[in-house]
Amino acid sequence: MKHDPIFVRTQWRLTGWYALAIGLLLSLCGFGLYQAVLHTQQYILRQKLESLAGTLHDSIEPILDQPGKLNSQVTMILPGLCFPGEVCQTLTKSIENASGRHIAGVFQQQGYYVRFVDRSNQVIATIGQQPIFSGSLVASKYWQQLSGVKDDSNFYQISMPLRTRSNIPWGYVQVGRSLKEWNAYLYLLRLVLLLGVPFAIFLVTGASWWLAGLAMRPIDRSYRQMQQFTSDAAHELRTPLTVLYSALEETKLAEELPEIHQNLDIMERQIGRLSQLVKDLLLICRLEQRPSLQLNPCNLSDVLTDLVEELEGMSVNASVTLKLDLRTQAPIVILGDSAQLYRMVSNLITNAIHYTPMGGTVLAILDRTPDEALIHIQDTGIGIPSEEQSHIFDRFYRVQSDRARTTGGSGLGLAIAQAIAQTHQGRIVVQSELTKGSVFTVRLPLIYTR
Repeated sequence: MKHDPIFVRTQWRLTGWYALAIGLLLSLCGFGLYQAVLHTQQYILRQKLESLAGTLHDSIEPILDQPGKLNSQVTMILPGLCFPGEVCQTLTKSIENASGRHIAGVFQQQGYYVRFVDRSNQVIATIGQQPIFSGSLVASKYWQQLSGVKDDSNFYQISMPLRTRSNIPWGYVQVGRSLKEWNAYLYLLRLVLLLGVPFAIFLVTGASWWLAGLAMRPIDRSYRQMQQFTSDAAHELRTPLTVLYSALEETKLAEELPEIHQNLDIMERQIGRLSQLVKDLLLICRLEQRPSLQLNPCNLSDVLTDLVEELEGMSVNASVTLKLDLRTQAPIVILGDSAQLYRMVSNLITNAIHYTPMGGTVLAILDRTPDEALIHIQDTGIGIPSEEQSHIFDRFYRVQSDRARTTGGSGLGLAIAQAIAQTHQGRIVVQSELTKGSVFTVRLPLIYTR
């Protein structure tokens, strides 16, 4: 199976589909995980900020006297509160423990900050490391995501309105937090996903290749058994056919009755046809097993010239004109098995003569491209329906069954020709139109030129 191109291509296709399907699933799962973490972080941050802002709001609003001013009771609740024009100091751990104001420690140590602003957006007091924003602040907006100027960090902020004890609008308390740590965590998660998902797909591809090979082993065994059966059956048929053929020859020499001779002639023809069929089956089996070819320089110009001369008698008997057109002056030489190449072109020309009506023409053309040798077998025959052109290289397939049986064809000629072309790393393509004829083109890699 490792050396059979059909199974290798199939294994690659299965591997590709497995890797594509699982890769898409992994990508979707990674994207879903990232979105879930992102939304979870946003939810936790909003809950934390809302809780802190609500606690501050409920603690400070009952002690506010005048709009836009903070009294001494606020500074007792929030030690370290900094007013404009003052040098702000960081709240020490001792003060935090002594005062029992843990909420102030949160604002000093964990990237949180508090701002008190009046109704005209003027800052009255702050606590925590105050960022400098690149945009304008809207105090009345409940949630805001802001961009910093210095460290390119983002901030998430909540604003809550404050009122005095006499229910007069005082201003706003704003609680925010830097998103620098959150963004670093998300960046690390993206990096892990961007590196991890392709690596996982790579591992999945390797596992898929192994699983595809494992799944195809029974198919490969069945294929090998079928090949072995065909080969064994062909070998077993050769012996009795040879014996029958010899016995018929002896009987024809011994008997004198015309009827017996006539029947023996019919039997001889049919046995000859069976013998040829067995030989063709054996050839196909050998070609499908990808034998190591005896590669020698083969002059395609000589091959086509010899074949046209050899098959000229057949074309004359069929009232068909057979011509040769060498479209290059220099001989085209490739590395190949001359006997197999001879058989391949012979099958194509014979097939063209059989299916070309009387008075028609079969033209054998030899040409080349920079990379390939081209052999065109063009006829003015009956043509091939478009829906059947994809099957003509199948074994025992005949477009015109009655005509093929009349001419003695078994439906293996084109299959053998295609198999020979493939063993030489080439291929045969067909172009045909009903009632206008067909063109079979053999494309062989031009490995060696002279």
